[in-house]
Amino acid sequence: MVHFLEAMGWLALFVVGLPALGYLLVMLLARPRPPATFAAPYGFFVVAWFLAALPVVALLWVLPPLPRAAVAAAIVYLVALVAPLASGMARYPLHVVRCGHLPVVASTFAAGYWYTVPADPEYMVTPFHDHFFCSPEEASAAGFHGP
Repeated sequence: MVHFLEAMGWLALFVVGLPALGYLLVMLLARPRPPATFAAPYGFFVVAWFLAALPVVALLWVLPPLPRAAVAAAIVYLVALVAPLASGMARYPLHVVRCGHLPVVASTFAAGYWYTVPADPEYMVTPFHDHFFCSPEEASAAGFHGP
């Protein structure tokens, strides 16, 4: 039981702590608005990701706590990349790295095909945002329209 609790602590660091630091860095560098609306869906995603990883941690009981937590976090993150309503939230940090800045966030929800840029007051990532682009021109070329 002690090893499971230690693995849960490491898992919390990987799944909650590191993304929270990344989120704070994004908030400090880009200042997306409104921060509370942006943070709420992301926080819900991170907590759900942690809870989903707990059974994986339990199944990997033969590994030492740190590798167990790292493997569980990686497995659950890979599943989140393809899970409905979670994939956009999971892919967002990858597109920040790919673009080198905050990406243009787009959605096909309700056949709207709209996008927002980081400078827009409505800029945020929710489970309904399913496309990311590095520029508004790239989003327009894909058939999306701006605000």
